[in-house]
Amino acid sequence: MTTLFASLRQTLGSFRLLWLLYVITLVLGLLVALPFYNTLKIEDQNSLAFLNLLDGFDYTIYTDFMHRSERVINPLFSVGRWLGLLYILLSVFVAGGILLRFSQPKPRFDAGMFWQGCSQYVGRFLKVVGVTLLFTFIGGGLWLVVGTLASIAVEDTLTERGLFWVGAGFFVLFALTATLALCIGDYAKVLMFREDERRAFRAYGLAGRLVIRNLGKTYGTYWLFMLIGAALFGIYFLIDDIVMMRGWLTILFMLVVQQTLVFARVGLKVWSLGTAYAIYETLPKPVPAPRPIPLSESTDEPISVVIPEEKPLPPAE
Repeated sequence: MTTLFASLRQTLGSFRLLWLLYVITLVLGLLVALPFYNTLKIEDQNSLAFLNLLDGFDYTIYTDFMHRSERVINPLFSVGRWLGLLYILLSVFVAGGILLRFSQPKPRFDAGMFWQGCSQYVGRFLKVVGVTLLFTFIGGGLWLVVGTLASIAVEDTLTERGLFWVGAGFFVLFALTATLALCIGDYAKVLMFREDERRAFRAYGLAGRLVIRNLGKTYGTYWLFMLIGAALFGIYFLIDDIVMMRGWLTILFMLVVQQTLVFARVGLKVWSLGTAYAIYETLPKPVPAPRPIPLSESTDEPISVVIPEEKPLPPAE
């Protein structure tokens, strides 16, 4: 817990970094929101039916609108999907700058050093993200296939409730395996940054052994951040259910709540990666294996001595 709160203090001390990431996220969101809003203004034809959506989602209004304007709206959905992919790539890009910030804390945030860290490690992190997705699909997909086959095998012997619990059990195994693979991916990034490792598969393997040997500190903390993120969404939906948007004042209030949630999610991501870095620093590292070196050519049995591997220094300020 000491490491968790220490990384939280450092995250809160990086307020300019949080604002920078929030503004980037806001700009990406506006690239979709503004064209979508303008299209809706044109396509609604001054209809008052959309005002009913302020009280809650109405599927009838949605289907009627999509039946009339689907050809105009679908390109916007396509743009949204591409921007979602761009956001994922951006998250990979800024990871190096975030880790550099946590490795060399300063009283003030240095934007130049941040962008330098981003550009220096983006190539390595893209490789490790590819490896992470590979193990996520293989590990998680295996449980889905086994669960499907098991459900088919017992379909004639179990009731619907029994089939539900069989499916739920395999889905839990899928979720645990997929999140474990993603957790290892985060520590692989930290390892590549801290140890100057360039081979993605080797970094992922070392990180996997490190995470499995310290499940409570690593995987447990990863789940804690996921629960915090779920709690933030739960609070938002609770406020959204209580506040009835019937005027500009309530609409403005919910807009502030939504953007506060976005800012909190940005901070949570930075805090999570910073905590992974701090935890990695406290974990025992592998001891170099003994390497046999003969003392002379006449010696029949070489004496094994340990030659410590050179450990690269952290990135210079």
